[in-house]
Amino acid sequence: MRAFRAVAEAGSYVGAGRTLAVSTAWVSKLVLQLEEHLGVQLLVRTTRRLTLTDAGRGYLERCVRILDDIDESERALSDLQSAPRGLLRVSAPMSFGLLRLAAKLPEFLRRFPDVELDVSFNDRRVDVIEDGIDVAVRIGAELEDSSLVARKLAEGRRVVCASKDYVRTHGAPKQPRDLEKHVCLRYSLHEPPGRWEFERRGERVQVNVRGPLRIDNSIALREAALAGVGVFLTPDFVVEGDLRAGKLVPLLETWHPSGYAIFAVSPPSRFATPKARAFVDFLRAALGSERSR
Repeated sequence: MRAFRAVAEAGSYVGAGRTLAVSTAWVSKLVLQLEEHLGVQLLVRTTRRLTLTDAGRGYLERCVRILDDIDESERALSDLQSAPRGLLRVSAPMSFGLLRLAAKLPEFLRRFPDVELDVSFNDRRVDVIEDGIDVAVRIGAELEDSSLVARKLAEGRRVVCASKDYVRTHGAPKQPRDLEKHVCLRYSLHEPPGRWEFERRGERVQVNVRGPLRIDNSIALREAALAGVGVFLTPDFVVEGDLRAGKLVPLLETWHPSGYAIFAVSPPSRFATPKARAFVDFLRAALGSERSR
């Protein structure tokens, strides 16, 4: 049942093998034995992908409930009381990782000396199950539906800003539609990358912006904004120091760009481990204390 569930969640025998730390052949053998035992086909195998049969989808729902109940019972007896220890694989967006997460990792390791961290910063979304990630930090307005367990860590706002030199040369936009006449710096992983959304007292405006530079990293776009290349829409944590120092100036302050939330996501089998719970609880408290200052 665990092998079948892992294959269904990973979408492949290879991914299931990584999740269970066993060979692909062994996973395939276990699933085949399960189908023979039940007398029904659970998976349709093609050269390109695996899909669940109708019987497989119904059986998967029951397997998930049964296996989760077993895991919860075992944790109640042992894991819940054990100290966090072992290797914890963490993934986070590059800008958030460098500007917010990196400085917090030493304190986490001081508190939990038996935990070893393996951290990856990457702005492109990783496949948590396929890549064997225990906790992934994700930033967005909301999360897509998935089999992953998610916990909201904090919320934040986005800001529009530019350098003083840019404003002196091009002027400041008075309303969102004015941005269509400005040079705008675009984050290429934003969906869609050229559309910015604003709200004011219930009025919502969408603006299609243009500019000569599109990058998949907010820190790189920040450098272009500081150099006076154009107007920048970004999460507040990327530019808060520059705004305080006057290196960048806020624009359209009576309008509110769509905000964001910070989530921690994990596969169900890893979310409840002491090391993952400790990391998520630590990060939630640390981000909460930042917002309260």
